[in-house]
Amino acid sequence: MNGAAICRVILLLLFTLLSGRVLAVPAAWDRTDTDWQTRTSAHFELHYPARYDQMAQHALTIAERVHDELVPFFTQEPDERTQMVLVDDYDYSNGWATPFPFVQIRLFASPAEDVAGLEHMDEWLHGLIRHEYVHILHMNMSRGIPRSGRKVFGRMFWLFPHVFTPSMFTEGLAVYLETNRTLGYGRLDGSIYAMQMRMELDSHQGDDLNQVVVPLRDWPRGKHYLYGAYFWQYLSETYGEAVMSRYLNDFSGQLIPYVMQNYVAKKVFGKSFPALWNDYRQWLLASFTPATDKLRAQEISGDALPVLSNTQQVTVAAQGSLLQVIDNGEDRAEISRWQPDGSADNGWSVHSLTATKGVTDADIAADGTLAVSRLISHASGRDLNDVFLWSADGGWKRISKDLRLRKIRWLADGQQLIGSRKVHGLSELWLLQRDGDAHMLWQGGDKTVLGSFDVAPDGQSLVASLKRPQQGWNLEKLDLGTLRWQALTDTRAIEHQPEFLPDGRILYSADYDGVFNLYVLQPATGMVEQWTQVVGGAFQPRWLNGQVAYQDYTSEGYQLKMLTPRALTSFSIASRQGRYDYPPAVSGVVPSERSDYSPWPTLAPKYWLPLFSIDEYSSALGLTTSGNDAVGRHTYSIAASWDFKQDWADVSASYLYDTRWSLLWNRTHSYRDLNTGLEDDYSAKREDLLIARRDHVMDAFEDQLQLHLGLVADHEKIERAPAGVDRGDGFEETLAGVALSFDNRELYRNVPGIGWGTYADLVYESNDVLNSDYNGDQWQASLKHTFDLPGRNTLSFGVAGGIADRGAEPFTIGGNRGEEALLFGRDQFALPGYDDDVQIGHKYYNGVIRFNRFLTRVERNWGMIPLGLGDISLGAWAQTASAWFREQHRPQLSAVGAELGVDVVLGYNLALPFVLGVAHGLDEDLGETRGYLRTAVFF
Repeated sequence: MNGAAICRVILLLLFTLLSGRVLAVPAAWDRTDTDWQTRTSAHFELHYPARYDQMAQHALTIAERVHDELVPFFTQEPDERTQMVLVDDYDYSNGWATPFPFVQIRLFASPAEDVAGLEHMDEWLHGLIRHEYVHILHMNMSRGIPRSGRKVFGRMFWLFPHVFTPSMFTEGLAVYLETNRTLGYGRLDGSIYAMQMRMELDSHQGDDLNQVVVPLRDWPRGKHYLYGAYFWQYLSETYGEAVMSRYLNDFSGQLIPYVMQNYVAKKVFGKSFPALWNDYRQWLLASFTPATDKLRAQEISGDALPVLSNTQQVTVAAQGSLLQVIDNGEDRAEISRWQPDGSADNGWSVHSLTATKGVTDADIAADGTLAVSRLISHASGRDLNDVFLWSADGGWKRISKDLRLRKIRWLADGQQLIGSRKVHGLSELWLLQRDGDAHMLWQGGDKTVLGSFDVAPDGQSLVASLKRPQQGWNLEKLDLGTLRWQALTDTRAIEHQPEFLPDGRILYSADYDGVFNLYVLQPATGMVEQWTQVVGGAFQPRWLNGQVAYQDYTSEGYQLKMLTPRALTSFSIASRQGRYDYPPAVSGVVPSERSDYSPWPTLAPKYWLPLFSIDEYSSALGLTTSGNDAVGRHTYSIAASWDFKQDWADVSASYLYDTRWSLLWNRTHSYRDLNTGLEDDYSAKREDLLIARRDHVMDAFEDQLQLHLGLVADHEKIERAPAGVDRGDGFEETLAGVALSFDNRELYRNVPGIGWGTYADLVYESNDVLNSDYNGDQWQASLKHTFDLPGRNTLSFGVAGGIADRGAEPFTIGGNRGEEALLFGRDQFALPGYDDDVQIGHKYYNGVIRFNRFLTRVERNWGMIPLGLGDISLGAWAQTASAWFREQHRPQLSAVGAELGVDVVLGYNLALPFVLGVAHGLDEDLGETRGYLRTAVFF
């Protein structure tokens, strides 16, 4: 590998290390009615579909206010306008920010509707913009050598010191600065973060620094947000925000930030981060332990059912039983039925009904038909909800297409559903028939957010958790005939997940005392009974034959519990009266100019990296760069170097449009020593490789079945050879092809690699469409399936085969390197335990079976050094393959092997799977025993 290639590998590794913060996901493919516009204010450019113009102006006004509020803390601001993109492509609340290749923010036009922390904001768009702009100001900071370096190299990765810190620092600071305890909003002011930290400390006195630095898969999800936010609060209370700001500024001048973190901490705080963390944990224990001990002494919950989940599972009462979506992160998600087993200890038994995925809500009709809302990831880039019906005799039936209903409830007749959705940032209620016909019932204003809801048994009304402008979350009742709302509560608590009881009372979860417990409201009298007193939190209550099933938050996941209710306390809802009366996020609209969106201003390269190569054959110097436009439609990279010794260039260029069209061109030179004894006895081969693809030509079955078109043109020739050595004419292979692929594989949080699913493809390619030194056609097919075994183990098998005409390039088998991951142009297949190209022919087959066993989870870092370990697993495999020409009989070659898989965590964020293996070829003549080391980067 020459120096230019090494530099490209280093660049790829750096980019991958930062991928959690810098990858700019493109906006979803345009619909026919999408007209992109741009509004420009003093410090921002906002790009958006034209129909969102009013929201865009409001977002710009919020952004300018946030800019004025935050810049004094960071003492720096970007040298150019921040690019913001507003999209409505996702049925969940989120956003992201990155300083590469320019400062940019993506805003999802979807307010939070569930209780997970994000709901505790004055206005969802303000909270989102403030959080993401903290990231921009934080990660963009620089001074000294990094700032000077940007003037030469542009926005190169290593000139952004704060990007090379643990994510708990960046995310924690954003949560800390999004919080305003005086007004009462932000995650540090809410009850969810307090609940999670309370349970962390109660179970194991909190994580040490080495654990939080590598937040890969451990519970709770997003623990780097949690621990990081409280850590910044601790620094603020102990040292003050002025000292925090000084630390950020001092660190922004470090050229080798990974190794300077403790040095800067000692300089500013007087202590290294390990010492600060020890003090921080004592601060946490002092802050939380007294209240937790009191809660533990007063705990009244219920009987636990033996299932833990990483999500708030959906539980649905059904004819004396419970239906539950179980998602434990190590097995396929499934809908299961819990039933009393008749034992003396009032036990419950469970059995699986059907596998599923992406469930956000469910409800069951009187006839047993289950309605499920599922989040589907589309090939276009959109993640949208749709409604499915399931019955034991009929299986699954989809009844909506991109309707985006996230929460659903049956009406009493069992023929119609009411569903809620968020579109254009607005909350809506829809009526959906079993045959799929739907129409809108109600739409809220731009600052009114509808949360969870339930329909009354008589079907005449519904109760919902509703957030009105400048207030918190309260319960309101909607008359489905008049579509008029009636307020049931008016408090500062978050009251959510309501359910009608058979007697007309309303069961719900609320945090009146800072802990989410279950309560029952009598609407006619306004009296409330408290039914639980938990240490963690009580969620998703469901009534079942005089008992209540609910999800209890624990330090290991959500625990399903059954409670026989009794009133612990009672009070009048009027006694909890309290209003937030938040001041408006902004008033008026900042001046801005509107224009048609153009990709060109942001497409220009923003950095360059030098490349160099010196060896006995060449002396090359060049550069590499990459870029994309603000919306992410156009993405490109280029690396080029000039060989001054040989007087030729090596070039690698790629272009991607909309994740559908891709183009790659490489011109490379390789050298070979001829060992002739002559002077300069080496040859140089030039290879020009062009790969063009059009993916997602057609999609079906939830976009898991796809049609692809591809073109692979490979031209090789001897560019240089000693005098008297025949260079030959070279050769050119040009394959045009079409492929059909199916992929429903799933990744599970607690399983190494693929957790379950099937991948299959059928590929046809021809040499006769364009000029080629080869001729004829070739067909290939492959099938891979992974079985989900109990626990975190998997068993997988794969089979593949191909046939090519006599004039086509043959297939090769052998060695550790293969092209199995390619769709078009694949002709080399790995068979460890044998030499490269041990067999060659126009026909081949390849079969492998593999068992992977999870061993342990380390999930610890080596102090503040950017090196840690994640999961460790063991694998065993057996493979058989062969390649042969027509009318030829070759023996099949078989091999067996064992592998140790270790997730090596680099740069705090990248879990790079390293595989150390040994392979033994079973053929007596050709087989060998060889060790190998393999790694892969997954995007």
